Amino acid sequence: MAESAVLSVAELAQRLSLHLEREFPAVWVRGELSGYKRHSSGHHYFTLKDSDAQFSAVLWRSRAERLSFRPGDGQAVEALVRIVFYGPGGRLQLDVQNMRPSGLGNLMQRFLELKDKLRAEGLFDPDRKKPLPSWPQHIGLLTARRGAALQDILKVLRRRRPGLTLTLRSTPVQGAGAGEALADNLRLLQAVPGLDLIILGRGGGSFEDLFAFNSETLARVIAACPIPVISAVGHEVDLSISDMVADLRAPTPSAAAELAVPESRLLAQQLDGLRRELGRGVARRVRTARLRLDGLAGHRGLEKPRQRLLEARRALDDAISRSLALLERRLAAAGDQLPGLYHRLRQVLKSRAAETALRLHGLRPRLRAGLALRTQHWRRGPDGARRALERALALQLERRRERLQAVGARLERLETGRLREWALRLGFAELHGPDGHWLRRAVDLPIEGELELVLRDGRRQARLVPPTEAQGDTE
Repeated sequence: MAESAVLSVAELAQRLSLHLEREFPAVWVRGELSGYKRHSSGHHYFTLKDSDAQFSAVLWRSRAERLSFRPGDGQAVEALVRIVFYGPGGRLQLDVQNMRPSGLGNLMQRFLELKDKLRAEGLFDPDRKKPLPSWPQHIGLLTARRGAALQDILKVLRRRRPGLTLTLRSTPVQGAGAGEALADNLRLLQAVPGLDLIILGRGGGSFEDLFAFNSETLARVIAACPIPVISAVGHEVDLSISDMVADLRAPTPSAAAELAVPESRLLAQQLDGLRRELGRGVARRVRTARLRLDGLAGHRGLEKPRQRLLEARRALDDAISRSLALLERRLAAAGDQLPGLYHRLRQVLKSRAAETALRLHGLRPRLRAGLALRTQHWRRGPDGARRALERALALQLERRRERLQAVGARLERLETGRLREWALRLGFAELHGPDGHWLRRAVDLPIEGELELVLRDGRRQARLVPPTEAQGDTE
């Protein structure tokens, strides 16, 4: 028997290509679109598949422009194709001549049915969505440990809030059973004590790659979760059931991190605003007190005390003069009526008048001393009131200053504690002496003795030996 001719690989590829062209000049094929991409050149690349097989396919720009619909992932179509064998790559490819919709694909149909069902139950209503915490301290992450989404989230969170507490629950995000796994891991994550917020998501992919986030079980766990949930699945053009049920939908995982955590500088701005407001309040109180003091100093009862004393003295002298004149008039009247007694009465009255004058003369220094004492008291009154108000204001200002210092010290302790925690997370260690004090400089170290190392995950004892002893041990 004659020996068969030996073909080169290229010749075999050429013969296979010619055979396919003769046997399958053009054929209509029904399948589902997956991994649909529109290139910047205008050409479309995708996979045409069913439950048992799949082919890569291309739709050139000139033919894509004539389509009567917009194809996409999950759609069931009927395509007129030529089977092409690509020799350099050693693979078959479908060259699509035309394409028309053939009803919705199975995945898309399931997606739409579930969306309508959950919307009818009210799971998408804005009223049931929980508000996000304004300043979360502990955030849970539900995504794949090795996915790009996790790195994007961590990068943003570390930039905006160093030292933030994070809890990761790694989970499958694609493939068979991924939806149930996501739901189970979300239940476990929400049980972690102290969680303020949960970010759920993954990076981009095809419609079928992201289909785990269209799980009904996952949707109901998200809706029942007592902790606010941000869903960030794929890119901005992708929309999943979890996006619609979650309390907030983010277009990307990076955007979810930005929405979850305000920057630290915003807190600093708020604290500066509070300090300024406190300063303005103290200034207002001081101005009010000064106005009250000025008003008290100008009170009519405290004006010109010397003048008021002089007026009082003149009034006293006038009263004495009026009394003497009245007495003389009465004596004159009595003299007219009783001529016999006039002389005797006049002598008695003169004697009484002399005694009264002597008594008045003795009382005059006492009255002057009393008036001088009242004058001195009135003079001291405004100054004493002013000093009392000044002492009260000084005491109030000192109390305000102490409160400001206490707030500043508290902020400093808080910031120092967070920086220490951050340093430990980065791998640094704290060194404590036998008395428990934090050793920060080399000069604080003893020549030898027991020390304690404080690490992120625990404490260890260490011993410091003199240089000579250490060298001897080495030898």
